[in-house]
Amino acid sequence: MTFRSFLIFPLNIKKKIPIIFIGFLFSFPLYSQSGEELLSVLLSTMNSFESIRANITINGTSGLMSYKKPHNLYLKLSDGRILSANGKHLWFYNPSSAIAGKQDLKGGSGGLYGLLSGYENVSATGTTIRLTSEKKAYEEIIVSMTPNNILRSIRMKPRGRDSYTEISLSGVQTNIGLPASIFNYHPPSSAQIVENPLNQRE
Repeated sequence: MTFRSFLIFPLNIKKKIPIIFIGFLFSFPLYSQSGEELLSVLLSTMNSFESIRANITINGTSGLMSYKKPHNLYLKLSDGRILSANGKHLWFYNPSSAIAGKQDLKGGSGGLYGLLSGYENVSATGTTIRLTSEKKAYEEIIVSMTPNNILRSIRMKPRGRDSYTEISLSGVQTNIGLPASIFNYHPPSSAQIVENPLNQRE
């Protein structure tokens, strides 16, 4: 059984899942910036906020995301799927199958930097950055930001595939009080728990 189709919303769990810790930007003039410069702004300011809450849409499915430094994430989608991380464990829960995956987290996360770094070609048009590579797991990533440099959406095309994974944000709130308890997820008692599913060979 594989959890790769559940949601790729990255902390960079050692292997194949990037779990994105979404960072937001301060205001900088964009009109004269190259792709590398704009990307540098994004990466250098991704840790500006201690906490983030936002409405999120992933491939058309809406939900609510909460993030708190350094490694806390809670995401619940409208179809009931849940992704939760507290720096020690990452939980996936899918109510349609009543299966919960529990992944041990070891070490830090590459976050947005790990996802967007190392691309051979980086270009920008207005507030949109396009990254392409012949070597990376995602051969194309398109990042769109609002005029004041807040992340609006990110589209990722896995190598060898025609479809994109698209994540968009709205109603972003930053530096708000988020209790640690919301990141300590416990699946329903009726759920079947699979330990370290990302370590399993396909």
